[in-house]
Amino acid sequence: MTPEDLERLSAVFEKATPESVSRKLNEMDREERKKLAELLFELKRRVYSTTLESSIKATYQKIHSNMERMFFEQIYHINQNFKSNLIKWKKELQRLRMIDLFEDTSDFDLLNVAENTEEVELHANEAFLQQYEEVRGVYLLKDPANVFEFNSQVPVIARAGIFGDDACATGEYESSVTVKPIFDCTALFISREKFVKLIRRVPGLQEKIFQTVVERAKQGSIRAEEQRKLTQEILDNIGQGSFSINVAGEIGENYTAIAAEYLGTDNLAGVPFADLGFRNDREKLRNYYRALHLLFSGSEFNHDVVLDLLPREVHINDRDFNLHYSFVQDGAGHVMSVFVRMEDITLKRELEQKEERERAITEKMQSNVGGFMDMLEDVSSSFDSVEQFAKAYWVNNIQPDSAKISEIMRSLHGSKGLSGQFELNELKKTIHEFEDWFLAVDKGNISDYSDKFESLFTRFEQEFEYAHSFKENLGEGIIKILNGVSFDQNQFARLEAAVNEEDLESIKSIVLSRNSVQAQKIVGNWKADALRLAEKMNKKVTVEMDIDEGLSIPKDLAKTLNVDLGHLYRNCIDHGIEPPDERRAAGKSMQAKIVIRIEEQERDLLIRISDDGRGIDEQEISQIALANPNLDNDQVRSLIEAEDYWSILFLPGFSSAEKLTDTSGRGVGMDAVKTVIDDLQGTLGIHSEAGKGTEFAIRIPLQT
Repeated sequence: MTPEDLERLSAVFEKATPESVSRKLNEMDREERKKLAELLFELKRRVYSTTLESSIKATYQKIHSNMERMFFEQIYHINQNFKSNLIKWKKELQRLRMIDLFEDTSDFDLLNVAENTEEVELHANEAFLQQYEEVRGVYLLKDPANVFEFNSQVPVIARAGIFGDDACATGEYESSVTVKPIFDCTALFISREKFVKLIRRVPGLQEKIFQTVVERAKQGSIRAEEQRKLTQEILDNIGQGSFSINVAGEIGENYTAIAAEYLGTDNLAGVPFADLGFRNDREKLRNYYRALHLLFSGSEFNHDVVLDLLPREVHINDRDFNLHYSFVQDGAGHVMSVFVRMEDITLKRELEQKEERERAITEKMQSNVGGFMDMLEDVSSSFDSVEQFAKAYWVNNIQPDSAKISEIMRSLHGSKGLSGQFELNELKKTIHEFEDWFLAVDKGNISDYSDKFESLFTRFEQEFEYAHSFKENLGEGIIKILNGVSFDQNQFARLEAAVNEEDLESIKSIVLSRNSVQAQKIVGNWKADALRLAEKMNKKVTVEMDIDEGLSIPKDLAKTLNVDLGHLYRNCIDHGIEPPDERRAAGKSMQAKIVIRIEEQERDLLIRISDDGRGIDEQEISQIALANPNLDNDQVRSLIEAEDYWSILFLPGFSSAEKLTDTSGRGVGMDAVKTVIDDLQGTLGIHSEAGKGTEFAIRIPLQT
């Protein structure tokens, strides 16, 4: 908030009477009043923050930020839309109010709903929801539709209103009923993802939905015993998907529609199950046909033992299934057919994988708590940059200049690398997609990509909050120590003695020591991240660390270098180190080597990062730069004529990658490295030899 902002507020409230304030407000246009409201909202935050404890203040700031977006972006956006086409939106509201669920919902909340709907045409007696099949969203109908259960030809009820809401609201994947419109009609459709957000956002809507679900369940209680028996029969004999297998291992005529969906084939009869389930797994394939041969041979084997040879789990069409087997025998005890029941365990596996991911993140955090805190701070800074961008450019549909985009992309690129160090892969992926978005905006026009921004921003916020939630596992004491605001008993005693003796040098030494960390903090999780990246790129790499023992550096410097120098070792793996076959053909060991050395020389911090890869080809750099439309051709030619090839590497927008990946291709990494070293008044040197490797040497002055 600037002095000019405070003067504007003072002018409005110069005479503190309702009449005077109202008169001044009426003299302003709509945009001026909106700006004034934003200033008052910000002033309230600043005043109120002074009354809160620090541990409470952070939460309040987040709440205030979310409310600010709702008041001045979401509500204002909806108001502008409504004002732009009053007739259209009033019709939409009237249409929604014909559905009982929305009869007492406010205009604002209904507009929220209306903005997320699309019209779909439904045809009489054609199911738009099918029992046991995926529910993709909810349908809003003013005309009646028939509801069927358990493949019955007689409807349980005919009603209008909302359909699919129970599955979406309770997180179920499949529909519990089949629904067919009685007449041709137009319905409103809301996707599952949008509907879930809406019922959380619109006050009272979630409670109404759950109440509706409960009431429907009560209405069906009259036939509860009949339904229980029928459900049990389905579970016992059909399950989520079932089929029979004959002596040849082919699926028979008897199979359920769900099995056809699971296996991705409309007509399963005569299809060898092994071709669908495990054709590429030789051991499973061999045991499968061996078991069928034994079962159908008429030999006197223990059939239950033979069934154990059959595979119990398969992965088909991006789903995981448990397989349960039974068989039918004739009067002589010979097996006539084998029945298979498929149990979808995809969600269970996803939960197990989520637990495993969270365990890995926690382990990484606990092994380097300080680095994790630095990562959160860095991502928070990137998030704030994107949020400020939204207010300045996206909301107003203003095209940003390339310098602004480059600044944000450098910040995002560093945050992406740090989040990857701590296994926060979804956060890393989201930041990666934001980089792509900014790159597209820089090459095109913000209006062409404006719609995608909000969903990306929401994901960024959610993934950052998810990362931040791991911090809750740390005690407040350790966080204070890591932030340098706490002394142990001995340190405090020394500090107290120095103050009593007015020993300013000792006081300075003790206080500054709380802001220093071991140089090891620079590399943090580099080694684990480098090995993971190498494995992803099918390259064999060892990483050696050589760091001066006892070397301490300022905490902020360690954090900055950890964020930005990570681009260098990733560049070594991505571009410098050859694939194993290429190394072997060149007479090298298939195992490449990256060496990281950190030492102090004459009050300078010297960092060397080297690899034994292919080296940097100066002519290739020149050709790539000249062909790059993002670079100034005259500037590139000038550097080539001066034989200053290395400077080309650090031009904003330069990249030697042939295609975009989550590792390279945006021309951000090396530019970010050069920028941060320049800001630290340091130097960066490169030595490269074709076929032997490259070394980056960074020298940063240490403050006395």
